[in-house]
Amino acid sequence: MAKQLDILAIEPYHGGARRAMLEAISRCSRHRWTLLKLPARRFERRQLVAATWFAEVLSRNGVGKVDVVFSSEALNLADFFRLRPDLGRRPSVVYFHDNQLPEVNAAAEQGDGPTDLVNLNSATAASEIWFNSLYNLRTFLSRASGLVARHPELRMRDPMRGLAAKAHLVPPPIDLGAMHDQMASSQAPAAAGRDPRSLLLDARGADHAVVSEALATLAARRERMELTVIGRVKGMPAALRPITLDERDDGAHLRTLLRSSVLVSARPNATHDDLAVRALGSGCHPIVPNTGIYPALLPEPLHGPCLHDGTAESITARVLDAWYLERPTGLEFLLDEILSPFDAIRACKVIDERLEKLVPTPAPSLRVSSRVRKTVQTV
Repeated sequence: MAKQLDILAIEPYHGGARRAMLEAISRCSRHRWTLLKLPARRFERRQLVAATWFAEVLSRNGVGKVDVVFSSEALNLADFFRLRPDLGRRPSVVYFHDNQLPEVNAAAEQGDGPTDLVNLNSATAASEIWFNSLYNLRTFLSRASGLVARHPELRMRDPMRGLAAKAHLVPPPIDLGAMHDQMASSQAPAAAGRDPRSLLLDARGADHAVVSEALATLAARRERMELTVIGRVKGMPAALRPITLDERDDGAHLRTLLRSSVLVSARPNATHDDLAVRALGSGCHPIVPNTGIYPALLPEPLHGPCLHDGTAESITARVLDAWYLERPTGLEFLLDEILSPFDAIRACKVIDERLEKLVPTPAPSLRVSSRVRKTVQTV
């Protein structure tokens, strides 16, 4: 059996899918994880200053035994290693939940933003870079290549071949077992017992004008619906009076999903969507964009009834189809195949094995103060 490793995990933006992933890892991984974190606020600020802040925390409290450094793309890993060169000698992983590199066709004359190079610097400094979806991996490499092409000083030592060699698809662990437990409880009715007109709208990152137009069309048709919205939609028809959920209340999102028959997302080019994965696993009908991760996530037979083209007309049509047409059946085998890579136990086993390959031989220990392991920051 491989030895148990000590992983120092640094998460400057501890919320949403990032928090859910780390919580699943803490339950299912065979390795010891020490987590340093900051709340999920002001992402750009975290990219700029979190490296300095965490380096200072570790300087004051001691480091600890560290075999691997693990962070998300919210941390500027290159800056962190400049401040903590002792940890820079350890293997490291950056997990890309998303990427903030500028678009390939971004105008060079606009100049670089303060965070445009952070993801590229972190990826270059890391031993491996992991991505939550193949779409995210390909998008990152495409944008990184465009960014390098716009900077002569980067082209002289082109990092793209090295980045491609250490890029890996590693699906995030999602605790589907906990969802199934809730479904089996009396507070979470089975899919067959749900109100077919219960609709959960995920408005995060959506085009509010398009969503408002789709809802206005449904309201004008006098369609009965029980509407719950994650976030707020500008221009929401007053007659609908939806229940509104806080964008950061993951528990409320899941409880509502288990009571809903239809999930609507209008977030284009999403690199991953925990809620859509859970919807597939719980029997809730997802209606999602035909861009980003969704075409690969959904089985081919669900593309027609589930994918919309981002227009209000398409979203309305898909919702009406879900309400009035019979849904595809016999997809259980396909869904199991789609969902199994995200199962927390299986996904964490993959993560554990990849981490073990990064540390083929015992590394010299750095003993850490126990104060670090108890650090819970609320800045």
